[in-house]
Amino acid sequence: MADLPWTEKYRPKRLDEIKGQNKAISEIRDWMRSVRAGKVNKALLLVGPPGSGKTSAAYAIAYELGYDPVEVNASDLRDRTHLKYVVESAKAVSLLTLSKRLIILDEIDALPSEGGALVSLVKELITKEGVPVVMTANDPYERHLYEIRSLSKVVRFYRLRWTTVLSVLKEICRKEGVKVPDNVLRQIAINSQGDLRAAINDLESLVKGSHKLSEVIGKKFGKRDVEADVFKVLTAVFYGENCYSAYLTSLNTDVDPDMLFRWVEENLPYVYKGKALSRAYDYLSYADIVRSRIIKTNNWKLLVYYTQLMTYAVCTAKEAKPQGVKMRFPEIIRKLATTKELRAKTREFLSRLAKELHVPTKTVRMEIVPILIADSKREGKIIKRLERDLGLREEEIREILEDLEEHYKLEIGG
Repeated sequence: MADLPWTEKYRPKRLDEIKGQNKAISEIRDWMRSVRAGKVNKALLLVGPPGSGKTSAAYAIAYELGYDPVEVNASDLRDRTHLKYVVESAKAVSLLTLSKRLIILDEIDALPSEGGALVSLVKELITKEGVPVVMTANDPYERHLYEIRSLSKVVRFYRLRWTTVLSVLKEICRKEGVKVPDNVLRQIAINSQGDLRAAINDLESLVKGSHKLSEVIGKKFGKRDVEADVFKVLTAVFYGENCYSAYLTSLNTDVDPDMLFRWVEENLPYVYKGKALSRAYDYLSYADIVRSRIIKTNNWKLLVYYTQLMTYAVCTAKEAKPQGVKMRFPEIIRKLATTKELRAKTREFLSRLAKELHVPTKTVRMEIVPILIADSKREGKIIKRLERDLGLREEEIREILEDLEEHYKLEIGG
């Protein structure tokens, strides 16, 4: 695997190391004083444009308080069991560091569908004495954040000046022992539009790339779109010569890592052939193992390896530049979208049946549903009774059971 990316290597450890946000840092320190005094009754919401230092500030807060940062991501907010665990374990000390915990919710404005779970989680956490919560958002005025704002101390980060970005780039070059012409660094800083993270990624890509500076500055650093889309990432992975640049490109995209994994998985067999395809699948399987470990341990520091395996490693698997093909939308995501309504009906059916029978939903799914599937293939006497008791049409029940039967087949590899 490649070395730690420069955005992580040079991430500020303390608040005073964050550039260009003096007013915000002062307000954060006020909030930290209330945390130390045990009087915190509001979460901290850091708002501002990408690359302005919000996430770095969240981790610096944890470092200065001596707390263990626990990041809760989008998939956690969709999992009620995990949310319950987060709330119940929030006051417990870390088993590794014996430190208290600080909860970090990053880019919450990108999670509109989880707005309800977000509000509920924040309410529960801030009512627990001594459990600080830090959130970040690019746009604090998203509709689902209305209640969150009322529960939070809002601190605004501003877009960085290009001169501030330039000073950071020069310092990184000094520490790395590399020489990049001042006019090139200046152009990177200006084109970043105040996004320091993007500028550092561009600098690293330039320094570690195989092109001459004069070629790169013209082709690679024209006026940038800060949020690279998934097609740019796939193109860099499958067709790029510099595989580390492919990884850096993935860091500048808004696509969720799990979504990116599905895109790579879907298109891989159409782009790669033979041994290259086999090697790439091996790397994807390793990435899947790392993802599983992240979910089980809640150790999001492993995310860098998950992303590197599906981008950098998959890129290195090719033996020659593949022929161009049209990228395909992931079929599994398409199926999930088209069956969303049915899956909602299935969840409601299982819940209502569990309530009717006074048993857990898990028992219904594992023990009752197989009986209903068998009944649906015979006379359907039980289904007709359920039609009356649950107020559902027989056709709806049969459709739900067919859907569940397909899931069972997938689970047992049938």
